Amino acid sequence: MAEVADERRSVLRRALRILDTFKDAPAHLTLSELSRRSGVPLTTTHRIVTELHHWGALERDDSGGYRIGLRLWEVAAHAPRSVGLQRIALPFMQDLYETTHHGVHLAVREQDEVVFVERFVSPETARDERPRVGGRYAMHATAVGLVLLAHAPADLQEDVISGPLVSFTSRTYSNERELRQVLADVRRSGYAVSDRQINPDYVSVAAPIHGADGTVVAALSLIVPHTESHGPNLAHLVQATARGISRALGAPPKRPYRHGSSGMRKGG
Repeated sequence: MAEVADERRSVLRRALRILDTFKDAPAHLTLSELSRRSGVPLTTTHRIVTELHHWGALERDDSGGYRIGLRLWEVAAHAPRSVGLQRIALPFMQDLYETTHHGVHLAVREQDEVVFVERFVSPETARDERPRVGGRYAMHATAVGLVLLAHAPADLQEDVISGPLVSFTSRTYSNERELRQVLADVRRSGYAVSDRQINPDYVSVAAPIHGADGTVVAALSLIVPHTESHGPNLAHLVQATARGISRALGAPPKRPYRHGSSGMRKGG
């Protein structure tokens, strides 16, 4: 029985590794690409992919490549931390987009990473513009990440601040002392700015979204080309939109800073 249980766990782990290969990958992957990216033998990949395809987790296109299936999206859409938040936030995000004509993004914290759960962008840039829904990013290098890190539990803040701070551009915060000061600024000002820290072409401005208990449950950001103005007016627009979402979530009118949520100022 123990051997059977171990075999089942091994198959599940391999299936998850195969699904994980679709992160930051082309929309379609061949069977051999799935095998190579996941490190799962080709014959085993074929067997697992066939099962995933039958269930609907993967779909196959005319060229024989595989992509994430609608069934998997349907299941993921029921994630309790995102479904209600997305539904409430989307009208506010659309208003901010129509006011600024720049991409608007919504993110939450998952352990020590930022996960983007919704965005509102123009149809012309939707295919190419990042971050994409479901994308994960480092907290210290994005505006939403700085917001969420500034309001995260103290022990997680220390782990991130004292851990390796990967540099994505020459502007990425990579100094522990500087990052501590930035996080303090975010808590004081109520917003974060990421000036080309993860993408050399863009600046992002983010503000925290509070839940019914007053803690920060998400962050909202506006992404603009670095060649355009990104002064206090943009920050105030993002903050006003985030406050509107917070009120719709039932947040109390006055929200003193509390450790143990997610939110911040200079990030992406």
